[in-house]
Amino acid sequence: MKCVLLLATLFLMLACNTKKEKPHSVTGVNYNWLDSIKKSSDTTYVKKYGTNKFATATYYINSKDAVTCQVMKDASDAVRQTIVTKNNKRIFFAEYYDNGQVKAKLPLDTFGQYNGPATWFYENGYTESKGEYVHGFKKGEWKNYNQQGELTGKNEYDSNGNVVGTMRP
Repeated sequence: MKCVLLLATLFLMLACNTKKEKPHSVTGVNYNWLDSIKKSSDTTYVKKYGTNKFATATYYINSKDAVTCQVMKDASDAVRQTIVTKNNKRIFFAEYYDNGQVKAKLPLDTFGQYNGPATWFYENGYTESKGEYVHGFKKGEWKNYNQQGELTGKNEYDSNGNVVGTMRP
């Protein structure tokens, strides 16, 4: 009887344990990768924006491979956004918080739409939400977390990106 009670208690403790997402280390711009883009480009130019979010955009163009890399910087010269296109189709996109933390990991399809497993982050590095995109639409189960990494709920999306169900832990 003690064994059954002990197993039941252990089961309840595990079942009631709220899973906490680990913080993502602050991931900034991969400058080695960016340097390789710069070296392979045959044309470079800077466009001034002068807005609060973006002060300049530097374009690195590789005409041979039809690749353009656009690096957006703020007034303090910090990289805030990077976009890479090939044959006028977006193949890479990244946006960064003021502290350098990446805002999201978003894979792209050949049309430049979000496609595949994706994770959005808070500025402190904890996961905000994660799930899957299919050609630009959220699909299936998406988990949502608070800024301490604790699961706060789940949303279920249909193939058109519409919420069809919501669950709370």
